[in-house]
Amino acid sequence: MSLQEVYPNIRRSVVAFVPKVFPAWDEKGNPPPFPPIIGTGFVVRSDGVIATNDHVIRTFSKLKNYSQDAKDNWPVFAMLFHQVDEGILEVPLEVIGVVVVSNFKPGGIYYGPPKPDVGFVHVKATGLPAVTIDSITLLKEGIEVATAGFPMGRDALTAPGWLHQITPTLQKGIISAVHPFPCKTPHGFSVNVSVQGGASGSPVFVPDTGSVIGMLFASLGDLEKTKKGDFVRVPTAISHAVPAHYMVNLLHQFDHDERFKLPSDALSLERIISSAKWVPRSSDEQVYVPLIADDKDGLKLALRSKEESQ
Repeated sequence: MSLQEVYPNIRRSVVAFVPKVFPAWDEKGNPPPFPPIIGTGFVVRSDGVIATNDHVIRTFSKLKNYSQDAKDNWPVFAMLFHQVDEGILEVPLEVIGVVVVSNFKPGGIYYGPPKPDVGFVHVKATGLPAVTIDSITLLKEGIEVATAGFPMGRDALTAPGWLHQITPTLQKGIISAVHPFPCKTPHGFSVNVSVQGGASGSPVFVPDTGSVIGMLFASLGDLEKTKKGDFVRVPTAISHAVPAHYMVNLLHQFDHDERFKLPSDALSLERIISSAKWVPRSSDEQVYVPLIADDKDGLKLALRSKEESQ
């Protein structure tokens, strides 16, 4: 299959993590056309499990939580972009738990970080479109790869000064290096894809199959000197990824753990959409607010229509 044929299945599994609460007006006094994007994730199990980076998950606790029951209410949504005939639905999935690596004991000689930058977010939904993870194929330099996420977060989607993109950004490259060298269970690998903040947690997949072989977590930076003599770190065209075998090993632990079972009132994605009211996002709105269930009207989903333009 070609990348053009494979990508639609990957794209529908990619989510953006956005805060539930954010300023109603930007620095110019205008309502923001889209919420800030904290990082990227992708669905790895249809029963609500989303993979992302440990460092993305740890930013959740830094967000202001206005809920009266903050202990059980996370201050973020996993925003899924679901394409329908009318356009794109923004589906805010409720976060009900997270999983990060607390203890990591590699066997034998190890050259990697203290622990892999991988974690999982559990959302209250079933029937989600999940990717296929491939931890069997050996990672080799020169293998073509692709990745999709939200580099630069909201800024990339609103670059002209208005919302002009409501999809992840697709990029293609090759595996530039395997860390520490090609082996059965490397601790990481590099790809020649430029990555900025917001793309953390993006899937790295094989273009002709769509199988996910890793996840982006950092970019290789360089130092440049400004005219004032200050040094600033600038991104390069090389980025780092976590191999898929870490994700697979962690996911096996979910199968028999009661803590990862969804509550009985969790709805399927199909049910969420069919029972929701669609709220068009017009240009004259005062503020963008992702709305979830209320007692009277049920779930409201933002609809970006194909005809919507500035």
